[in-house]
Amino acid sequence: MTNYDPDDEIRSSHADRAASEWRETSSRFWRYLRTRPAECWGFFIAGLIVGGIFF
Repeated sequence: MTNYDPDDEIRSSHADRAASEWRETSSRFWRYLRTRPAECWGFFIAGLIVGGIFF
């Protein structure tokens, strides 16, 4: 017999909500970035590289 933990349902609903919010935010960001000129893409990629080096 398994032990029932009522907090499991709460945690999963929080995780589902967080995942949904992340998907919505990232889709908005990608939509915005697709409307920008190529120079913005270059700065975005450079930022990822520099961030990867420092962090």
